[in-house]
Amino acid sequence: VQGNAAESLQAFNTIRVKKEQTQLRLQIYATEAQDDTARTKAATLALWLSHKADAATTSGLTTEAASAINGVAAGMYAKGRVEELLELVAPTKSAANGCLVNGDSGSGSPVSKTGSTIGDTECSLTRKALEATYSDLTILTPQGFGEKPISSTAGKGKQSSTIGCNFLTLTGADFGKTNQQDAANVYYGGGIFSRTKSNGQLAGARLGTLTTEAETDTQTWKDAATGANEIKNLNSAAYDNATLTTDGDSDLKTAVAYIALNKETKAEGETTPQLDQLFSKPLNTAISKFIEEVEAHEITSDAL
Repeated sequence: VQGNAAESLQAFNTIRVKKEQTQLRLQIYATEAQDDTARTKAATLALWLSHKADAATTSGLTTEAASAINGVAAGMYAKGRVEELLELVAPTKSAANGCLVNGDSGSGSPVSKTGSTIGDTECSLTRKALEATYSDLTILTPQGFGEKPISSTAGKGKQSSTIGCNFLTLTGADFGKTNQQDAANVYYGGGIFSRTKSNGQLAGARLGTLTTEAETDTQTWKDAATGANEIKNLNSAAYDNATLTTDGDSDLKTAVAYIALNKETKAEGETTPQLDQLFSKPLNTAISKFIEEVEAHEITSDAL
């Protein structure tokens, strides 16, 4: 999670650096070019890239940075809640009133933990090594579980989102035999697990499902998945030249108008240049070709 966020935010800075480098070459070219149209083109693009670089920097440091921080925090919070839950249920392995068992039959021997295997299920909360690229979540989704994180039968078969899982069995004695739950669902583990009260209102009803339903302040899975998606959706493409449309954007048109209004001299009979007069369509192709010409222009040491 942290690696994905850092990589996405770094993309904003990479765009800023590239634009500022190109902007500088355009400014120098605008002072050295012999052709007035070429100078106007270079000055226009330099102003446009300057604005884009500033916009990328502002977004990367404010809106996108906040999304990245929120996403990382949500993931770490969910991990902490799962660890907390495992600590809470650990004593049930040897308790008379509740235990973790292998399989989904309600009977069976209490599970034992060997390495990163609990019973027949391989599971580990150890943070994975940072990945170079973003990977979509498969188990946690904004709607709840995409797959069951714990198998409903012994072994390591594929989990599904519909199979009830007898992961934890509780009896009324755990909460006091007279404790009754009047809510439509009975919640365990801080709202991470729930069970409908259909088999009676006593808390001893078997835990049958893993679900996203929970009280509003304990939607751990939803929050974690939403946070991860915030990181996934960090997108610097809006500030990249590669996304320039064939017709140009409002910033480019504004730059053309600004340069035209601030020209010190204008030949007799010369009309105010418009965007389509400076660059042929498609604009993205014409601008890319012009920047290539600028990059190929040899800059003398006196110009630096």
